[in-house]
Amino acid sequence: MTLMTQQSEASPCLIDYVRALENRSNYARGEQILAALAAMGLEPTIQVCRWPRIRNIIVDFVPESSSRRFLFSAHYDAVRNSPGSNDNASGVAVLLGLCNELRHKQQPARIVFFDREEAWLRTPTLRLGLLGSLYYVRKADLQNVAAVYNLEFCGQGDFLAIWPVKGHEIRLAAVRQIEEIATRQGLPHKTTHIPWLLLSSDHLSFRIRGFPNVVTLSLLPSSQISVLEGLLQNLSFIRLLTGWRPTLPEPLRYIHSCNDTSSKLDEGSLKLMLSLLLDLIKTMDVI
Repeated sequence: MTLMTQQSEASPCLIDYVRALENRSNYARGEQILAALAAMGLEPTIQVCRWPRIRNIIVDFVPESSSRRFLFSAHYDAVRNSPGSNDNASGVAVLLGLCNELRHKQQPARIVFFDREEAWLRTPTLRLGLLGSLYYVRKADLQNVAAVYNLEFCGQGDFLAIWPVKGHEIRLAAVRQIEEIATRQGLPHKTTHIPWLLLSSDHLSFRIRGFPNVVTLSLLPSSQISVLEGLLQNLSFIRLLTGWRPTLPEPLRYIHSCNDTSSKLDEGSLKLMLSLLLDLIKTMDVI
């Protein structure tokens, strides 16, 4: 099955995108994204780095010289020997759904599918990844970017986690805007700070570059929120530095494992995240 066969004038089933990506090599996952975009009539820009090998896929819905826009991102690579469904074919599926919705429109949006987010070096005390987004922010002009919304773990749950947010970051425009939209939709949500040693994503590359108005969006089951909050309240930074990792609640415990399969994901969760992004784009003039 290829993503190209999934396209029609009607909105595609997002879980089909996930199924087409899972259990494939990272290169093949990129090819599936390109096939899906071609079926939509979209011509992405391919950002390539020969060493280290990186292939980012970029889709613009307004000209490069245009005014401010949102940037939506998700990494498409997966950890070796993991199907990579919730991490992060789910985020890719939502962004492909967004591309399908915007393909006939001029909207203030750029969508980036990042390569090489997963760690290329792992030791008991250190994990180094984010290569695709680090390369992107080094090359890109972020002057016209209003806010960055990065997607991780979007395929299971009905509770929106906005992270990492702590202290004064609660006042970031990106945070305020997504909270307003979630409230309007009646979606339970919460900001939380997750230490990068425990869990990180491509938002970190933008913050390293000095662009603070970026958050990652994830969906989790409401029943697991209190478990996650209790875990975060009792984290020991020193223990994290020594390589200790706590047992995460569902569905986070399945990431990077052979259990991260599409059978655990839900079409309703994927479409819920897509609806949030579509409402965000409608409010572009607010930020």
